[in-house]
Amino acid sequence: MQNWKEVWNRRTFSGGGELTLDTLIKLDGFDSGAGRIEPADWRAYVTTLAQKLNLVEGARVYEVGCGAGAFLYALRETHSLHVGGIDYAAGLIAAASRSMPDGRFTVGEASSTDIEDQYDYVIAHGVFHYFDLGYAAEVLDRMFRKARVAVAVMEIPDLATRDESEAMRRDMLDPQQYKIKYAGLEHTYFARDWFKAYARAQGSKCELFDGCVPNYAQNRFRFGCILRK
Repeated sequence: MQNWKEVWNRRTFSGGGELTLDTLIKLDGFDSGAGRIEPADWRAYVTTLAQKLNLVEGARVYEVGCGAGAFLYALRETHSLHVGGIDYAAGLIAAASRSMPDGRFTVGEASSTDIEDQYDYVIAHGVFHYFDLGYAAEVLDRMFRKARVAVAVMEIPDLATRDESEAMRRDMLDPQQYKIKYAGLEHTYFARDWFKAYARAQGSKCELFDGCVPNYAQNRFRFGCILRK
């Protein structure tokens, strides 16, 4: 039985030349079926999130579960930023380091995120569904402690739409194909109140918002959260 770590550690960039945003998006898994995001839509989405964060020039932005760095790369197309990130997939971190050689990228578990080296904004995009609730709580707390200004968690599977989301995933394959493809690859779904409760415990302002990636089939099953310090 495979697991998510095995899946992501198989993803590497073996081509020559410059890494493009389209290549980074594909390496980060937004490359097929209902999960496909086109570069223009990705840029529009990243711009929306930058506006929600009130991102300023020269800020330090760190991504937990950064993969190949597609989100940070797109942010830096429109903003001058100091960036860093962590991911357990060495091949993806190699791609992030190659595409953003001045960034500080580390191979490691999300739960080992260094909280001493603080950044203004600490983000996670499309990774919380790989965490169980206990691990997610640990990671979110480290993100909050690392951030000076705000934390953003995006692409969170909404518990309220779990049945509909799982049905769409199953309907894209015949039953046997689905069983083989997703054996051991479950997703964790989150109640929006889970993030509200954390914010209350920290005395933080919490902004929740619906999925907002243009032309993205998963929007209705996803939400995002911004916690402000």
